[in-house]
Amino acid sequence: MSIDFSNTEEFRLREVWSVQEFARRYRLTKMEESRLKMLHGPFAEMRELLGCCQNSVSLW
Repeated sequence: MSIDFSNTEEFRLREVWSVQEFARRYRLTKMEESRLKMLHGPFAEMRELLGCCQNSVSLW
């Protein structure tokens, strides 16, 4: 098996963040941070974290 470097545009690096750092940067509450940690663990991809934040329902 060999790697075809002409098709490297198909592959993208995944941006992995610390859930704690994400919560601090986006000013999430401790409850939201703990919810994300329960769902994903201490680290997750940025697209997963942003997707969870957009889907959360605000109580206000």
